[in-house]
Amino acid sequence: MNIKKLLGQFSNVVSPSGYEYMAEPKIKQIIAENFDGVFEEVSFDKFGGCHLIKKTASQTVNPKKIMFEAHIDQIGFVVTEILEGGFLRIKPLGGIDKNILPATEFYVYTYAEDEPFIFSADKKILAIAASVPPHLKKTDGNALPGFEAIYLDSGYDSKEELEKIVKVGSPATFKPNFLHLENDLFSCCALDDRVCAAIMMIAAKSLEMAGTEIHMALCAGEETSGVGAATAAFNIQPDFAVVLDVDFARDPGVEAAVSIEVGKGPGLTYSAATNISLTKKIINLAKDKKIPVQANANPASTSTNADIIQITGEGIPCALVSAPLKNMHTASEICSVKDIESAAELIREIMENAEELI
Repeated sequence: MNIKKLLGQFSNVVSPSGYEYMAEPKIKQIIAENFDGVFEEVSFDKFGGCHLIKKTASQTVNPKKIMFEAHIDQIGFVVTEILEGGFLRIKPLGGIDKNILPATEFYVYTYAEDEPFIFSADKKILAIAASVPPHLKKTDGNALPGFEAIYLDSGYDSKEELEKIVKVGSPATFKPNFLHLENDLFSCCALDDRVCAAIMMIAAKSLEMAGTEIHMALCAGEETSGVGAATAAFNIQPDFAVVLDVDFARDPGVEAAVSIEVGKGPGLTYSAATNISLTKKIINLAKDKKIPVQANANPASTSTNADIIQITGEGIPCALVSAPLKNMHTASEICSVKDIESAAELIREIMENAEELI
């Protein structure tokens, strides 16, 4: 499978946290074009998340169930005020570094009178965050402006005209710009967590046989509330879960203790929020299959959906598999094809050997 082509398709999925229903048409298209016949069931939940099921080859009446989870929502923005001169005020959906906003390109998704507060990925306008020239700045540049001082320039010169298509509550995202870099790297916004959605779907496509029922959840709301993971886990009630998310890649200024290296395989996390025994079994499986992995530690929590899934219902043993990601939560996140290939191979092995891991 052409991984870069698949990730290029995923980069055009629009699903700011809270507005995940916007992704459904593109997700259906990706499945139809790349995974036709792979999943026996495909459904979308009340929050816009997607649930994929791959049935077991076993004839067991009540087969064991394994959940693989990656979140489909992306960091984004919501319009809070429409101003004279075609400017928009925004607030963040998820963690945003204000350093990277000036002069950044955005898409603002437009509003139709006959579909109140229903937005489509195909209906949008381009906007650019205003940037004061350095010659005119009144500060020394060390103090970052608050979001109340950040404006998007829509190009409109009339507030009244802009209000016909943009409303308070309209979502916005970084404009995607999928780039092929050297050494099998690629860049775009929202690779967090699209790379992990791609990893587990690639793994399922290459899966020869599973003795357990495979449930794959592309969940809503990870960047804001965690609602998608909590409800999906409660609905599936798996015997164990593997959460896939990105992790900090080692770069200048990023400490080794809180990061993993690009090109050296996925990370596996030891944490109070993950099951130590399950994690160790997966690391041993990776060693046995000669799949490169990196171990790291997040003592109290992982800041991923593993924190929520493990305490759902009567409790669900969780492991966290991570893809190294540079420039997290920016318009130009960077990932490696090598890491995606290694992670997909590991996830496939977990699917095939799940009965031994329970």
